[in-house]
Amino acid sequence: MTDLHGAIMVPITVGFLAGLAGLFVALGSADGDRRLVLAGYRPLEVLAARLGVIVFAALLTTGVALAVTGASFTPQSWLTFATANILTAVTYGMIGVLAGPRLGLLGGLYVMLALPFIDIGIAQNAMFDAAPPSWAAFMPGHGAIRVMLDGAFTPSLDEYGALALALAWLAAVTALAAAQFHRFAAPKAG
Repeated sequence: MTDLHGAIMVPITVGFLAGLAGLFVALGSADGDRRLVLAGYRPLEVLAARLGVIVFAALLTTGVALAVTGASFTPQSWLTFATANILTAVTYGMIGVLAGPRLGLLGGLYVMLALPFIDIGIAQNAMFDAAPPSWAAFMPGHGAIRVMLDGAFTPSLDEYGALALALAWLAAVTALAAAQFHRFAAPKAG
């Protein structure tokens, strides 16, 4: 159980922190983004800069979490383990981007505090049950956590379907975040 706990704490941490980064970047830059678009920058350029900040924050938090975890836990495949945690972090970063403008600061904070813990800490946590509950398959972290557990305890990647699911979640929330960004970054009439 000690190894399992060491493995599962990384995605909980990176999901939470990257989600907060996405939330604060989305909320803190909305007015500036509109001004940049008015000044002549293309929305795609501004979007790329904002998403770059979120990806950087996700990579930074993942790197620190992996370094801290590496002191007491060694996964069987560092590459698979790290990749799964990066997928988790960036996915939750994009969820933070979606939550911020829709729910505001306080509502977004509550969602970004609760969602990674419900998803990863309860639904996907193999310490509670070897097989997650049926509803856990619909959570954003399901695929990435299966890949992460595969990398933590087996030397080769066996969870290709879970990897595809994790990539699909990432693509979907990134597309939604980009669409929302275009809507909110557009100059206000009047």
